Amino acid sequence: MKHVKKLILLATSLPLVLFAAAQSFGELEWQKTKIPATIIEVPQSASATEAAIKQKLAQLGYNGKETKGVTVYKAVRIPEISSETVDLYLKVERKSRKEKDESVVYFAVARGYENFVKQDSDAEFIKGIHTYTSNFNSWAEAEALEREIKGQEDKLKSAEKKADDLQSESESLQKRLKKLQDDIEENKKNIEKQKAEVENQRKALDILRSKRKV
Repeated sequence: MKHVKKLILLATSLPLVLFAAAQSFGELEWQKTKIPATIIEVPQSASATEAAIKQKLAQLGYNGKETKGVTVYKAVRIPEISSETVDLYLKVERKSRKEKDESVVYFAVARGYENFVKQDSDAEFIKGIHTYTSNFNSWAEAEALEREIKGQEDKLKSAEKKADDLQSESESLQKRLKKLQDDIEENKKNIEKQKAEVENQRKALDILRSKRKV
């Protein structure tokens, strides 16, 4: 029984361990300065990841200003991080050329004018940052799924439009075929009439020829 409990505990704690490995503390290079930042690896494209994070901030009423590849949010209050007003610095980039569906997020927090939070800062503040950034993975996954759904919806619309176009073309061809068949039948009647006319003219000619004097 003890072994089973240990296995259950290990299974439930494993995702946390794996996620912890995806976060680290490092530096964000910006405007020739190295800024202390939390670095998060997200298994989604940079485009989807960045859009997801920005969308969540926009829902809180915050829109950042991009400067040289970094989006800066001034005077932001995020409950998960702190009750204080902070400045956020966000940069998302592709992990590598080969790993286009994986991204790296640089997330720097400043308490006041460029007073950046460092790794050895207030433990509760750091914990709040990690709590907030731990959402990035699920946000990006949801955004990527929505994009896939949108892409599939577009494919469906395209397929439906092509099917409708083909149906319209089929109806048009059927009408053309019906007209062609009608024309063929009319042509057959005209041929028979003309054959009769030819025969009549031949008989008339024969009559005239029979009147010649030898």
